[in-house]
Amino acid sequence: MDTTTTYLGLKLENPIIVGAGPLTRDPAAVRRCAEAGAGAVVLPSLFEERIARETATLSESFFSQEAMHTEVFGYLESHVEMQYGARDYLEMLRKSKQSVEIPVIASLNCVTSKYWQEFAREIEAAGADALELNIGIMPDQVEVDGRQVEAQALAILAAARAAVRLPLAVKIGANFSSLPATVAQMAAQGADACVLCNRFWTPAIDIEKQRIIVAKPGSANQELGPVLRLVSLLADRTKAQICANTGIHSGADIVRTLLAGATAAQVVTAPLLQGLHRIGDMLDELKGWMQRSDYSAIEDFRGKLSQTRNPEQTLFSRTQYMGALATRPN
Repeated sequence: MDTTTTYLGLKLENPIIVGAGPLTRDPAAVRRCAEAGAGAVVLPSLFEERIARETATLSESFFSQEAMHTEVFGYLESHVEMQYGARDYLEMLRKSKQSVEIPVIASLNCVTSKYWQEFAREIEAAGADALELNIGIMPDQVEVDGRQVEAQALAILAAARAAVRLPLAVKIGANFSSLPATVAQMAAQGADACVLCNRFWTPAIDIEKQRIIVAKPGSANQELGPVLRLVSLLADRTKAQICANTGIHSGADIVRTLLAGATAAQVVTAPLLQGLHRIGDMLDELKGWMQRSDYSAIEDFRGKLSQTRNPEQTLFSRTQYMGALATRPN
């Protein structure tokens, strides 16, 4: 079975990418992911706030801006095993590249279009195969409307595109008024791929202690449905490739994303909770399905269920939604 795919102009032996997180926290961890069968890895995100803090040329007034909350620094310092200083990140990137033959994708978590462009160039010089922009805008002000948020995300992409020649992927959440239109605009402005969808940390409430806490991290398999819908709607309809993310827990889920039209799929939760062997299991499940279905290569079936290939189908439309409601049991 030919499981190769091309993502961000990079040839991957298979479409399973280990996403940014603890599984890629250092060169040894990256090597273990490669040995487990990953087609590529995304390094943990380096936060814009940390780059800004370490940039001596910035004025102190930066830290009082509403867009960058100073309390975030305490959070970053408390999670040192997942967060690096800017210089350490570059060294980790270099050593990771030396330790594996699969593509290594760097990641920047950005909320503004300032302060980090020079560091993006240093990432390119350090040998990253591509750069993933993890756009972590989470509006918390009633005065900020959707158009401003979309403009801010596009400004971040424009700044990165102007700074580097690296292939660029943009990882965004689903909370846009029209995500298909936003993805199309990003593709037009130079995004080579869009990763759908980013899963932001969510709050929970401890009712006994009556306080807000961070909900358990990790995706659930039922979160894949909305991702499949977006992948199917957008596959081959923009210049940007689509990489699926969130809710992918099995080889069957990998197949689903490919049928919908994804070029690759990112996984974190399943191998993190069950062990890196799950990557190999997923790959075996993918190959087994291909053999049973008489496909010799991924391109034989990628996008078979996308809206581009099936414009007459209503599987992802309002008609299907109303039909599902009409058949629900009492």
